[in-house]
Amino acid sequence: MSTPITRLRSLRRGRAIHLLDIENLTGSPLPTTHDVRRVMSAYQRRVPVGPLDQFIVAVNHNALVSVGIALRGVQLLARSGPDGADHALDEAARTTRVDLRFERAVIGSGDGYFADLALWLAGCGLHVTVVSQRTCLSWRLYTAVPDTVTFELPVPQAA
Repeated sequence: MSTPITRLRSLRRGRAIHLLDIENLTGSPLPTTHDVRRVMSAYQRRVPVGPLDQFIVAVNHNALVSVGIALRGVQLLARSGPDGADHALDEAARTTRVDLRFERAVIGSGDGYFADLALWLAGCGLHVTVVSQRTCLSWRLYTAVPDTVTFELPVPQAA
């Protein structure tokens, strides 16, 4: 008979957790629904998303509605204050033990704050990828992971 930890580890195979700092990805503390959809379109063109993958997205409380409308079916966290959304993502990843349930972790942010989380996830045996806008990727986070994916948002065309 297998132990609960063994059963959880068998659930890891092929699954990824996507931890998204949507404010960093959009480059705005108050992203609009359009901004979020545009970023997620670019994200999904660059990052493979499997049928068993899960998303945890964190925002400040002022962005909750616009992000929630754009991203249905994700776990949406709201926390305000300095680095509030960052703290919420880090706390959710560690306290829910994503390391036991996923084989890969994708951190959608260029914020150096996530370097420690990336190192912890890698130390737990997950393959960690960072996804960021090219101009927003901190050196600290870049050097913490072996796999980075960058993108650039298309410049909006004038009407």
